[in-house]
Amino acid sequence: MTKYDGLDARREVEQAIARDLQSALNKRGFSVQHNGTRDSHAPAGKPDIEIWNSNVHINVEITKSTKSSQDREWQSIKDHFEITKRNNSAKKCFVWFLSPETYYRTINSIKDWNFAHMNEDDQKFLPICFSTFELFVNKLIQSPKEQYAQEQILTLFDNFVEFIDDENILRQFYERLFSLDLNLKNELEKKEEERHQRVVEELISGFKLLEQKLRDERIALASNAIKNVIYLVFIKLYEEKKEKEKQQKNRFTLTSFQEYQVNRGDTRTAIHKLFADIKNDQELTESGLLGSEDELSNRLRDNFVIENFIKPFEQYVFFTTKVDGLGAAYEVLGQLSGKDVTVGQFFTPEKVVKFMVKLADLHPSDIVYDPACGTARFLTYAMEDMVSKVKGTRNELESINHIKKEQIFGTDDDPTVAKLSKMNMYIHGDGKTNIKDEDGLTQLDKDGKIDAVLTNPPLGDLNYWRSIYDDGFRKKRMEIIPKRNITQEKLERVITQISENQERLKTVMTPQKAKSVKRRIDELQRKKIELEYEIRHDNCEYSVSSKQMKGGALFLNACKHYLKNVRDESELPEWKGGKVLIILDEGILNTDNYKEVRNFIRKYFFIKAIISLTSDTFVPVSNTTTKTSILYAIKKPDPDIVQKEPIFFGHAEKVGLNTRKKVCANHLFNSNGNDLLYKYFDFKTKVQASYDGLIFNQEKFLQSSFSGGHFE
Repeated sequence: MTKYDGLDARREVEQAIARDLQSALNKRGFSVQHNGTRDSHAPAGKPDIEIWNSNVHINVEITKSTKSSQDREWQSIKDHFEITKRNNSAKKCFVWFLSPETYYRTINSIKDWNFAHMNEDDQKFLPICFSTFELFVNKLIQSPKEQYAQEQILTLFDNFVEFIDDENILRQFYERLFSLDLNLKNELEKKEEERHQRVVEELISGFKLLEQKLRDERIALASNAIKNVIYLVFIKLYEEKKEKEKQQKNRFTLTSFQEYQVNRGDTRTAIHKLFADIKNDQELTESGLLGSEDELSNRLRDNFVIENFIKPFEQYVFFTTKVDGLGAAYEVLGQLSGKDVTVGQFFTPEKVVKFMVKLADLHPSDIVYDPACGTARFLTYAMEDMVSKVKGTRNELESINHIKKEQIFGTDDDPTVAKLSKMNMYIHGDGKTNIKDEDGLTQLDKDGKIDAVLTNPPLGDLNYWRSIYDDGFRKKRMEIIPKRNITQEKLERVITQISENQERLKTVMTPQKAKSVKRRIDELQRKKIELEYEIRHDNCEYSVSSKQMKGGALFLNACKHYLKNVRDESELPEWKGGKVLIILDEGILNTDNYKEVRNFIRKYFFIKAIISLTSDTFVPVSNTTTKTSILYAIKKPDPDIVQKEPIFFGHAEKVGLNTRKKVCANHLFNSNGNDLLYKYFDFKTKVQASYDGLIFNQEKFLQSSFSGGHFE
């Protein structure tokens, strides 16, 4: 609620805004004039308020209308501006449109206008909601004139492609004017998180309804219905991406799609022509993202698309916002496919993904792989992280291009999910979509080539006795599958028999019988020595005890093969190898059934950190309370090496989203530095400073004053 919301539209709101603008801008060399009177709003034919100096003229248009009521404002705003521009042809002219909240159709109209004038250095319209305007004008009023100078204020019009909703526009004010305001930053991030969560829930509900309508109206049946939803979401994302990056008109808003229909001379099946146009995009063709098998249902008609997709979803912008349209479609896919939406099978919470990427501390040259990639959240965040690290370098463009095309890889065993992953990577600009719809356990071509694995494999039990895993593959690649040690079982039986016979000797028996029992004990002792020798030399006989085990254990085994023995030769001894950051069911880390898996981890990896996650972590995205942990480990160059460094243990009780899907504290990372990420890097710094040459000095670390902490 702002101070303008309760004011009368005719007699008070324009007057109050004019007074605030005068206080904020007069001292910065602008003149401000309200075109109404003390008791009435501006008359028809004139903008409500005008701001000017010798070089610039800004119309300020104000309404208290919300939602579709704003539609009636648009024509008069344009008319006023055209008059202003004619009367001030030598000046740069702009418009601020102020309202309680900007309706999405108003945003679209302003967006179309701005793109139509993109080659001009003025004539841009900026929508500002009351809360952003109040923040803006109060800061200017309370600051000296040297702060927030004319030129800086006018930069607000520069990045007009970002005028896509009120939250994004507030971010423009923050980034261009108020970037030092940490309170505003925190408030902005909280608002974005809350809106993101609300919108994702709305999209999931909306996509379910759309899928149901596709089936009810016999347009698409069974799995084809959700595929049509995914294709429509991708069309929207593609058009929004091109609108921003190429600054070309989005053909998938209501007005522009109707124009497209007219231009193509088709008001029934233009949606198929639009999808065909998109599929013919050179970049998409080269990447192989969409093929001949990717087709909208031939029964799909434009009227259905307009009424059931364009109109209901036009208010949302998926590209360049936190709104994850493909992620929402992915969750719907999981819920409708008959699968259990178990932890890790569909969604990894965004905060957990970002934390793991930050924890990995990737180098811009790293080759990153997710063998169970889902919608590629780990890969998109890893790509963004590495790209950010080459910004401003001498070979920036070349490095970014190489990262996107040659350093990001993923697999998923579900073809539809892999398609979603490819779409997501394309939308994030990878340029090649190195995603395969294959089993992530069988990628032999990646052996020894990966610098970092970031993944959340299915945490339930997986069948590793599939036909694609023959006995040779299991023997060579699956060191930690569940199996009975028959040799050990034989040894235990022999030891039991020795004990039983020794007890028999204590009973009354004939000398001849006693001699026979002693011979039997000697035979058993010799057998015991033989079996102990076989066990010591790992020459045991095994048989498979189960045909299933937890996915995390199987994928850890695969990661051992994929990761480089040496990722960075210049690092300290326990930091040289390839990295794995993986979410594991805690049963792997603390139950007797998975003791051998823990031995496997200790044998082949230096364990850097184990972060226990609250059992509520996945409730908002999968309604499951499976207890999980993040394992961060680095591959050993030699399995005989014994780890000397300590391990970082942490527990995150809160991860940014509670079970009611409301934004809450985040113990993984936050803006004030009181978090596990900060603590881990403090720990890492002190561990690495505790080396004497190439030898870790435990005493030096104990004297480093590293301390844990508790987060509220």
